[in-house]
Amino acid sequence: MQKFESPAHASLHTLCESEELLNVLHPYAYIQGIVFAVAAAPEIPMPEKWLAWSIKTSNRLTSTEQADNLTDILMKILQVQLKNMSEEKIKLPMGITFNQDGQKQSSVAMWCQGMLFGHSQLESVWQHAWNKMQVTECTQVQQLQKDLSHCLYMFTTFADIPLAIKQADDRGNDQLFNILPKIFLSFPQTLKTYVGLSGRLVDFLPNQFETFEQK
Repeated sequence: MQKFESPAHASLHTLCESEELLNVLHPYAYIQGIVFAVAAAPEIPMPEKWLAWSIKTSNRLTSTEQADNLTDILMKILQVQLKNMSEEKIKLPMGITFNQDGQKQSSVAMWCQGMLFGHSQLESVWQHAWNKMQVTECTQVQQLQKDLSHCLYMFTTFADIPLAIKQADDRGNDQLFNILPKIFLSFPQTLKTYVGLSGRLVDFLPNQFETFEQK
């Protein structure tokens, strides 16, 4: 039986797997990736901006009750994620794992796809923070941006492993598939680096506060 971080996580998993919403909501792991990107952003976006990212563009929720329930669940999951980050408990959600079996997509691939989508939607937020930092800490910006690129490269690799392997083969590296398990061992540190980068950038943004502080 799968374990979850909180009742809200279990509720989201049930919704994503339900016959009613299976083709409406993105997969559970994908939405978890989105929440991570939102929580780790230098400025947390307002709910009305990011909550809809959990819904496939070609579908809509059929009732206000569904929308309110999903909103409540996602906000609770965001609160859990923010609390974990503030306590430096930064890791993949329970049940999100890497599977080297080429016939089956790893849940971490779906998580990375959601995380990268969330990051792309918040690119302007990151850029605004970089611009503020550039004014006073120009020498540090380049190194930190290099660290961010490394994080995004890691997420991109595991978001589409077949594509990453093909691109590596094209570059003359035919060993990527074999060393992926070893590379994945550094995934937790990559998550911490990504969140840490955001934390550094927050210092350069005025009037920052935890909008969705755990009550």
